[in-house]
Amino acid sequence: MNRWWSKLALMGLLVTATGCKREGVFFQALNPSQGRASGGEEVRLRGSGFKTLGNLEIRIGGRPATNVGIADDETIVLTTPDARDADQGHPLDMFILTSEGRSFRLRDSFTYRRAPGDPNAPNSELQRRM
Repeated sequence: MNRWWSKLALMGLLVTATGCKREGVFFQALNPSQGRASGGEEVRLRGSGFKTLGNLEIRIGGRPATNVGIADDETIVLTTPDARDADQGHPLDMFILTSEGRSFRLRDSFTYRRAPGDPNAPNSELQRRM
């Protein structure tokens, strides 16, 4: 599967490249689906029906993203927060909260890469591939 078509989950339903539609909102892909532990990277959530969401708050692993906005009906843009040490190296849930009280949970949708020099980080290219 193409990396760009990351697996997302919405309210317990697995979302793959074909996506998932709930309440008129379709979540399809997150690009990129992983980033550096220091945060500050732009991420785009692709799908449809986003204009109906209004103002958004997005959290990755419980930490609030910044610069959250709806670019168009098919794209939400955000900047990743920095990761807690415990959050590095494994998939985290993304929570999308609207000003109207709607909420969506994208399970295991984003992973922070371990920082270089981390004793738990892979120490060779071969280990990174495994």
